[in-house]
Amino acid sequence: MKKVVILKIEDYNREIIKDKIREALEKHFDISKLFNAADKIVLKPNLLMEAAPDEAITTHPLFIEAVGQIFKERGNAVLVADSPGGFVGNKDMDSIYEKTGIRGISQNNGFDLLYPTQSFIVDDMPICWWAHDCSKTDNGFKMINLAKLKTHDVMVLTLATKNLYGCISGLHKSYLHKIHPKTKDFTGIVLKLYEMVKPALNIVDGILALSGNGPAKRGRPRKLGLVILGDDALYTDYAISKMLGIKDKDNPLIKEAKIRGYLKEEELEVVSELDREIIKGFELPDPFIVNSIPAPLLNLLRPLIGFKPAIDLKKCRLCGKCVQVCPKRAISFNKTLRIDYKRCIMCMCCSEMCPHAAIDINTNLLIKVIKKIYKCFQ
Repeated sequence: MKKVVILKIEDYNREIIKDKIREALEKHFDISKLFNAADKIVLKPNLLMEAAPDEAITTHPLFIEAVGQIFKERGNAVLVADSPGGFVGNKDMDSIYEKTGIRGISQNNGFDLLYPTQSFIVDDMPICWWAHDCSKTDNGFKMINLAKLKTHDVMVLTLATKNLYGCISGLHKSYLHKIHPKTKDFTGIVLKLYEMVKPALNIVDGILALSGNGPAKRGRPRKLGLVILGDDALYTDYAISKMLGIKDKDNPLIKEAKIRGYLKEEELEVVSELDREIIKGFELPDPFIVNSIPAPLLNLLRPLIGFKPAIDLKKCRLCGKCVQVCPKRAISFNKTLRIDYKRCIMCMCCSEMCPHAAIDINTNLLIKVIKKIYKCFQ
């Protein structure tokens, strides 16, 4: 059986978070069997980009601090690591650690900050050295996956399993989008990582979640007051997807995982402090809403429905991040930015990594009408 525990924690009070997670670990996961005092604990948060904690784009620093302190008090060395998209050097990571509040909590608690300075090729993917070390069983490194509960305009949700994408080194993430432009194929890459990298524990920060057109600046923070723990990343995501009322067929990751035999509902045990099984009204991305239309009707409307990234020139600061991360080199810069839609594969890397929320999905009137109808039935 795979166990998932859903806790109600209303605010980022470090001591409350620490006490409740510690209690759950001792009661439901037998922490002494999962970890010993000699283990080096690698905390792997979601540090997608330079963002303030209240934007709900990255794992909250007080959440990371609370989990780190649990293991520090057990005598473990605690390390923090990630490899965000579009950030390749130590200077980039220093800025991320600083802007997300990770450097401050690490200095205060004696956590070591790791950098994606070296990688190992595993099944044609460059895996960061710290993730590679955590995948071994004989060197004392153990990963705790500290994901953020967020929506994702391609994957619908980005939770514990998708957070493992941050174990891939540098800009190779954009290359994977280039060679796997279809959602089904990209989902296969995420599941391949799931097989390769096995965190000892997964804890999802859903106290302040990100709804709408996540996973970055275009999303909207939504207070859920939840923390979700699981011993398996995929089953943790499955429990959250069910909690949000998403049908398996409408979640690309869950759908593909079931096809491949990775998920069996009878093997999931959920222990929840919620007084209801499904959270209603959690806003999902625009493409999900359109894809929720019954297939026969969607096939009739598809010629009239189009999604494409569009640059808001009023918000654009010409920083060039979108040009850097575009896997198809579809964005060019000559006094202003221009998108070549013939080359664009709608991976939305440009939108995801834009620090100024200047790239959005350009939707037509029909899509806006569909969204309004969808919300009426929620």
